[in-house]
Amino acid sequence: MLKNIFYPTSQNVFIWLSTVYLLFLLYLGKINPLTVLFVYFLETIIIGIFNAVKMLCTIQLGNSKGYGTIIFFLFHYGFFIAIQSIFAFAIFSIGDTVVFKEPFDLIHNYGIILNLQDIKYALPAIIFTHLGKFFTDFIGHQKYLKFDIQEIMFSPYVRIFIQQFVVILSSFFIIISESGIFAAILLILFRFFIDLVMEAIKENSEVLDFVSEKLSNDKAPKETIKKQLINFTE
Repeated sequence: MLKNIFYPTSQNVFIWLSTVYLLFLLYLGKINPLTVLFVYFLETIIIGIFNAVKMLCTIQLGNSKGYGTIIFFLFHYGFFIAIQSIFAFAIFSIGDTVVFKEPFDLIHNYGIILNLQDIKYALPAIIFTHLGKFFTDFIGHQKYLKFDIQEIMFSPYVRIFIQQFVVILSSFFIIISESGIFAAILLILFRFFIDLVMEAIKENSEVLDFVSEKLSNDKAPKETIKKQLINFTE
């Protein structure tokens, strides 16, 4: 089972490369622990952008209809990100490295993050991971034919809930403690583990079969659980 999760494959190679790259940058001192925290925070926006593109592909290449659903998703997801950002910026303002004077000034605060000198080294790694997964998995396996636009619309919420919980929890250790680099390493490795587990839950995999078997019940049969797991681990 562990081999199915951790063994490098064409599906998870982008996760491996991104993780090794970020750890190498941290080792060289090209990025600091706070940048690691911010780049995972920005990933929430990147996930939303790619999800909107997936919805568009489902309309253009699949059988779904409803461009209005994409607009609704962008509005709903954007509102969700805004609320989350205000809360996160209030926490980040505790640190002395980057001070967000006003948590509600979202555009200015995101501008501070994007203007960090070392963000240009770390952010491409996250974009590269999602870009690779999009072409090899979503397009390569023609998932635009397997899911409708409504299913895809709700698919990122499980992932970003886990992600933001980990990021916000890690922020306390990185910002407050003096051993921020160790907290950053743990954040990268923990995200690495979570991403590999979610990537391993793919169609016809042993991991998917095992998890769906454990979660199935009288109201939710195994095959239904399988489809939901595949969609929510996109």
